[in-house]
Amino acid sequence: MSFWNKLFSAKTKTDNSDEKSKFLPEEIEAVEITFAKKFTEKGGKFIYSENSSSTDQFFSDILKENNWQRNDVLCIDENLADRFQLDCKKKQFNFKNFPVFLIDSEFLIGDQGNILICNHQLKDYKLEQLPPYFIVFSSLKQFASDVSDGMSKLKEKHATQLPNNITTLNVKNIVDENNFLTYGSSAKNLYLLLQES
Repeated sequence: MSFWNKLFSAKTKTDNSDEKSKFLPEEIEAVEITFAKKFTEKGGKFIYSENSSSTDQFFSDILKENNWQRNDVLCIDENLADRFQLDCKKKQFNFKNFPVFLIDSEFLIGDQGNILICNHQLKDYKLEQLPPYFIVFSSLKQFASDVSDGMSKLKEKHATQLPNNITTLNVKNIVDENNFLTYGSSAKNLYLLLQES
């Protein structure tokens, strides 16, 4: 919203008893809601499912929407490949043969709408090497309020050995791509499949 819109849309103060006191703390939005807003504002596709059968249907819908077949999906995580009935690609594959990469996440960063990942998802590959589309599978237990909170939770989760190749996935945005300051960015087209149970 522009400065002028903010200025002219400001409410005038009245003696209304419904008005909140300036001494009360501000209401804080739930991290899940903040994440969903930020992620979708950036252009990410956020898909919430209540159970595994609806997740399977949404996964099939994503493939259909993009004219992808199951063998177009690159997945290097054996458990995730089994979960979505895909062939797990462990060795000798060419990234150029795959339009989409399926991974899980470490944490969903609420205040930025980004997804925290590490070598558990990427192995030793760089984001620039990977396909332009990502489907990220996650659960409600994986929210963090900010990057600092996400890093603290990552240290707790992997207490014996801190992961490497830690990064955040950013949503690819056409507006940002035209900005020379973001040249060479490794942002991706992101689908997030968030499953409740």
